[in-house]
Amino acid sequence: MKGQAPSYWISPETLVRGLFDEGSDEQTLLNLAACNAVELHADKTLWNTILWLLINNLKRDGNPIITGKELGELRARLPVVFH
Repeated sequence: MKGQAPSYWISPETLVRGLFDEGSDEQTLLNLAACNAVELHADKTLWNTILWLLINNLKRDGNPIITGKELGELRARLPVVFH
């Protein structure tokens, strides 16, 4: 369809690199999605993978430092359509 942004399916690795590897191609892809130049799609297991990564690696004194509310806000801000 003319005028519609091209769509791409992404993997957990692509999203993690895009979020944490400054200057990477994956970060550029996320930036393009945030500007609606491309549309990124992922299945809901990708979000579960990101949740696991954040909850198990972002801890202070053995407790997660990110709340459920903050995780929800993060998901809403990601330029990815989860299916």
